[in-house]
Amino acid sequence: MRVLLASASQRRLTWLNEHFENIEISCIPLLSEEMGIEKNKSVEQQSIEICFSKVESAALEWSINESKNLEIPDVIIVSDTLVESPGDEKIALGKPEDRFMATNMLLRLSGKRHRVWSSTAILVQDDEKYEKISSKWRYKIWTDYAIVEFDDLNEEDIIKLVESDSWIGKAGGYDLAGHASKYTKIIEGDEVTVLGFSKKAINELGKMN
Repeated sequence: MRVLLASASQRRLTWLNEHFENIEISCIPLLSEEMGIEKNKSVEQQSIEICFSKVESAALEWSINESKNLEIPDVIIVSDTLVESPGDEKIALGKPEDRFMATNMLLRLSGKRHRVWSSTAILVQDDEKYEKISSKWRYKIWTDYAIVEFDDLNEEDIIKLVESDSWIGKAGGYDLAGHASKYTKIIEGDEVTVLGFSKKAINELGKMN
């Protein structure tokens, strides 16, 4: 089974390779620009909508690629992860653009619990249990959340986290599997959800293998 991860996330690719050693996995990021974070919607809904926009992009791009006689994968995976601001289900913390933004996110998360939402879609061509998105592709989206607790961060802790650059490309400005691991713990849910995939989607992929 040829699986394509349509993502620029090295962390997601590494996780899949570590947990699905007998699956051929390639990684090609989507060409289209990612949908931005919106206001006045729950973070859960925003995660689902961004994931769906990636589904649309993947179906379109790989329909075009088929006309170029490129090898088409059996399965395409897209995913989106957002951090919910503590105490406000309508404020999403996406990927910080600079150190100032990363610092503000860490200050907001310090000493509190927050939810991390991951929506993951699987696209296939011939399973009628999936919703039709194009003439060639069908999809299904799964969404999960995990609750993460941050220690109280002092000034030195925040400086170390920011200067490590581990926040780059990470929703909420931290990397659970990296430098932030010593300051965080999962209270509820699965680690894979924080690292970028819906657990239910990963279970589905396992059944397909």
